Amino acid sequence: MAAEIAHIDPARCTGCGRCLAACDLRLLAFETKDRKKRTVLREIDRCSGCGDCAARCPTGAISMADTYQGRFSPL
Repeated sequence: MAAEIAHIDPARCTGCGRCLAACDLRLLAFETKDRKKRTVLREIDRCSGCGDCAARCPTGAISMADTYQGRFSPL
C-alpha cells in the first residue's frame, strides 16, 4: 500500500466523474446515497498514491491522506 491514498470528502464531491477518468487503476466508482451521486475509492490497498484524481477534482473533494497504521489522516 502507498504511503498516501486518495481521501474523498463526500460533502464536497459533486459526482462530476473527472477523477474516475484520471485513475489509471480504475479504483474510483460512483455510489448513490440519499439520491446523490458521489465518488468512492474501491480497493484501497491498490491505490498507488499518484494524486492524479486529486489534481483533476474541480471542487477539492479529494486530498491525499497518510495511511500510517491503516488510519487515514488528511495531510
